[in-house]
Amino acid sequence: MHKPAVVLVFLTVVMFPAVVLGDAFSSIVDDGRLKISLSYPPEVRVGSCFSLVFQTTFMGSVSVDKLKLTVTYVSEAGNIVLLSDTIVSSVRSFVAGDVISKTYGICVPAAVRTDPSITANLYINYTRDSSYQPLTHNWMLAVVRSRTYDDLLHELSVAKQAIDSLRSIVSDLQNQINSLRARLEEALKESARLSASLEDAREQIKAANARYEMLSREYKDLNQRYLDTVADLRALEALHRSLNNQHAALSENYRILLNDYRNLTGEFTALQASFTQLKSLYNELTNRHEAAKQNIGYLQSQLDETRSMLHDMQLRYSMLSGENTLHRNLAYTQAFVLVGLATGLTSVAASRRWRREQRRESPALPPPPPPPPELMRERWG
Repeated sequence: MHKPAVVLVFLTVVMFPAVVLGDAFSSIVDDGRLKISLSYPPEVRVGSCFSLVFQTTFMGSVSVDKLKLTVTYVSEAGNIVLLSDTIVSSVRSFVAGDVISKTYGICVPAAVRTDPSITANLYINYTRDSSYQPLTHNWMLAVVRSRTYDDLLHELSVAKQAIDSLRSIVSDLQNQINSLRARLEEALKESARLSASLEDAREQIKAANARYEMLSREYKDLNQRYLDTVADLRALEALHRSLNNQHAALSENYRILLNDYRNLTGEFTALQASFTQLKSLYNELTNRHEAAKQNIGYLQSQLDETRSMLHDMQLRYSMLSGENTLHRNLAYTQAFVLVGLATGLTSVAASRRWRREQRRESPALPPPPPPPPELMRERWG
């Protein structure tokens, strides 16, 4: 009795980031008994999903012990198993014409890797020549890219259309360039003419600026002189008003003083007569003063003698204080001294009074001031 043939199919698919553009087909035939085929896209976009169709066609009577399909994502970061399916897990017998077909939906990781790919590995163990023999086969299914071949074709088509459009634009621009060149030649000629005119204008502007600066300085000087003149004029007007006010006040004061002068002239005449009388009285008092001075000298000597006598009498009184006679003599002496002292003081007071009266004597009045020109014109006009 033969052992059941075990068929192990292991498919490893390495995928690079890409977009599914179209389907590819690959198959193997083993000894006319078995045909295994895969249908898959040649390119897959990063982070997308694609369909994988697995089909096994039996062309003769075989017994399969086990059939397994595995899909793997291979990159520099390592292998990732995307699909692992055991299609036949126990011994089964198949005849010619039997078909095993399965469709898988497989999604590619979104992480970007360097040159990822999809590979398939088939391992099958089934009856061949009345014995069980394994079969192993590897497939390169798809690559994973960010831009697929169809994307590039589309971009190429768009680029060709853009090139055709740009060629038309370039032709139009060439015509515009030729037109602009002609206009540029005319503009250069006009620019040369305008440059010459500009130089002339610059020279004129320089001359005008120089004249403007000169006139500005003259204007500033004249303006300053004008301001100074206005200030002087205002000061003179204020001074003129002040002088007019002072003149009016002085004229009024002069009239008042003239009246006072006339009044004082009368008083002066009266005082002059009084002065004459006082002069004679002064002479008389002067003579009396000289006599009083002589009398004062005499009284002063008498006062000194009296003081000496008083001192002697006080000494004697102190010695004879118990005697009544001494008291009476002392009283008489004191009375005599007091009389002499009063006489001297009276003479001194009269002399001082005469000196004060002499100081009060006033000199002659000055002549009156001349009248202002306006009054002279009014008087003699």
